[in-house]
Formats: sequence, C-alpha cells, structure tokens
Amino acid sequence: MPKSSDVRTVDLVNWRKRQLLKRALTDAGALETILDLPCGDGRFWPVFRDLGAASLVAAEVSKAMLDVASGNRLSPTFPAQLMLTSAFDIDLEDASVDVTACIDFYQHLAGIEDQQKLLSELGRVSRKYVALSVSSGTGIESLFAHVGFQVERFYDFFPVVSSWRLYLLRKQR
Repeated sequence: MPKSSDVRTVDLVNWRKRQLLKRALTDAGALETILDLPCGDGRFWPVFRDLGAASLVAAEVSKAMLDVASGNRLSPTFPAQLMLTSAFDIDLEDASVDVTACIDFYQHLAGIEDQQKLLSELGRVSRKYVALSVSSGTGIESLFAHVGFQVERFYDFFPVVSSWRLYLLRKQR
C-alpha cells in the first residue's frame, strides 16, 4: 500500500486495482502470455512481471500514449511487444494470448453493440481468460454468457461503496 504520509486518492485507487488484478491472475493460474489492452502508461506491468508472465503484449489505440508507455518499459524485453491497434480489431492471431487484461476501458463504450464487439474480440485473441473491469450493472453477466464467457470470479473494488468490479472471465467457446 502507498505510504500514508503522501497518499493521494489516485494512488489508493491504483493500488487497489493492482491488488485485485493480481488476485484475479493468481486465480487464473500459470499464464505465459498476457495482452494488456489498453495499456495506458503501463501502470499494471509490474503485476504481470511479478506474477511471472513470460511475455507481455502492450496495446494502445493512441500513438501518443504508446510512446509514453514505451518510456515506462520495465526492461528492454518487458513488455515484449508494444502494439498500436484498436480494441475492436486487435492485430493478433486467434487464441494468441493466455489472458487479456482490459482495465478501465469498458465503461467508456457507448452501448451494447460496442460492448459485444469488444468482448468478442477479446475472446478471439484469448486462449483462456479475460480480466475485465466494469462498473457493474444489470445484465452484464448475461452479456458475458451471450458472447461465450463464463464468470470464473469477480472482485469488488470497495464493496458497497463502489460499483467498479473486476471480472475474471473464462472463455467457453
């Protein structure tokens, strides 16, 4: 946890999200290859590294953000690849990663059509799991099932206080 003397809300929020992501990926088991989409500035990369991911693909739709992320690499080979791509048309082969982490993106989607398209694309590139953060709402879990995921587990950010939830989804098809 961040030092109490200089804790800012954003530090606490990021610490908690990293903690939940670590728990979800630990529950998913041994994961060799991870896709972080959108990767932002790379704030979750230490979690992937600390859990022993052999390979990390970091993807962004924004060239400027990918440039920022590039400056935050943990080593010359981690992430193994920085990729400029759309979340709706990911430039990867089918079933090319063990798990895709998609944190803080889903809630920005305009509607059900974009949500389905994103979930389908995440399922296409993932062999096993998707770790997805959402602001929970009615019907979300039925949408997951509709596009071929089973809810393995979910992790509440701050139960009762926040609607933010991290889902560990297992690919069914």
